[in-house]
Amino acid sequence: MAMVTSSSVVEWAKGFLSKAESELTPNEVKEQKKFASLVQTPEYKTFLTTMLDESSQIRDNSKLSARVREIIKKYGIPDFFSRSDRFLIKLYMAGGYLFPSIAMPIFKYKLRKETDKIIISEERPRLTQHLAGRWQSNIGQNVNLLGEVVLGDGEARHRYEHYLEALEMPDINYISIKLSGIYAQIKSLAYEQNKRELIEMVATIYRKAMQNPYTDKNGKQTCKFVNLDMEEYKDMELTYDVFIETLSHPEFKDYTAGIVVQAYLPDAESNFSRLLEFAKKRVAEGGAPIKMRLVKGCNLQMESIVSSMKGWECPVLRSKIEVDANYMHILDLALIPENTKVLNIGIASHNFFTIAYAHLLCEQNNVTEGITFEMLEGMANHLPRVMRKLEKNIILYTPVVKAQNFLNAVSYLVRRLDENTGKENFLTHSFNLKLDSAEWNFLRKQFEDAYKLKDKTTTEPFRIQDRSVIAQIADVA
Repeated sequence: MAMVTSSSVVEWAKGFLSKAESELTPNEVKEQKKFASLVQTPEYKTFLTTMLDESSQIRDNSKLSARVREIIKKYGIPDFFSRSDRFLIKLYMAGGYLFPSIAMPIFKYKLRKETDKIIISEERPRLTQHLAGRWQSNIGQNVNLLGEVVLGDGEARHRYEHYLEALEMPDINYISIKLSGIYAQIKSLAYEQNKRELIEMVATIYRKAMQNPYTDKNGKQTCKFVNLDMEEYKDMELTYDVFIETLSHPEFKDYTAGIVVQAYLPDAESNFSRLLEFAKKRVAEGGAPIKMRLVKGCNLQMESIVSSMKGWECPVLRSKIEVDANYMHILDLALIPENTKVLNIGIASHNFFTIAYAHLLCEQNNVTEGITFEMLEGMANHLPRVMRKLEKNIILYTPVVKAQNFLNAVSYLVRRLDENTGKENFLTHSFNLKLDSAEWNFLRKQFEDAYKLKDKTTTEPFRIQDRSVIAQIADVA
């Protein structure tokens, strides 16, 4: 079978860029310019996250007003604000600060508006309207419920019940959950207890998804979908264990659920292989397929910090090119007809070249069923429309938050901005991207280098510990 060539990927990506440019509306062009200003100017990113953080925490309007003035004096007025908003900020600096009880509520509202396309309000009817709009456009929504920080069992229980309540909503058919969000006491030395209790909790969530079916446009009812998000490396094995062992229960034989594989880990191939082996056995015994959502990774800074503090090897691949290469390597293994029959694949990326490679690989292997292309809500809203016109199934990862928990949305936003606006990241260069520009050539070269490396990827984990050796040393001592 002929291999998808790098030149064919580049040519398809060129056409995709042209389609994307033609799809942009005037309002989206304005949004693109705003995002370009935000992600390409580090000071502006710091300005926005600082403002959001402090305005969410400081309750006293007078104290907040003083801080706002200090921040504006330090960073200036970013041009990602609209002309009218920049004018209002100038009025505030000229004298509006003397009326903090009036100025600060307006300021908070304006800041929240700057993020409302990336982080959707959970309050009804705002969420109802958003979901209905996506439903009309045949664009799926993977709802990610942002909430209070889980510091103890009380908060964890509240988050757990929040997930169960969301699955009762008739217009929500797909949610992502985090084990650390429903269970506050994950401890390495209590592994079996953690696993046993989490299996029971995840099983309850799956039952809720089965008991509250979703009705699609054709009137067909299906079980709601639950995806397990992958988080810190230290919880990786536990998450896979919980996923596989829960779905191994006879009551979930016909239920399809999903889990994430992170391509920025050299462990990605072994994690994929484990899922594939389980899926093949499950389907052979008459069970339903499962789903793998393939992402590049979203916890790099935390992994780097923890590794540095503890003197451990960082578990993440060393360069962006290696991550992209590993992503394509997993696609090569996954997008084979016999595999996609048992393991549905979610291809999560905004990178035109990654999308092109996956599309051409699907075409080459005649793979269509069970494949979805997945992006982040609000980051490039015209791209899902382009993908729909190419007859692809699209799902957007959609964070939602209640007003009372907006502080926690700030941490999500900071993480997303950090991971998506690095100098090597596609999104940094994607706003106003033009064919044969310096940015295009940089991204093309990045893909070509990754393509050359995809069959030579590192698959051995970086973090290996032999406890038996440590035990022997201890005995000698």
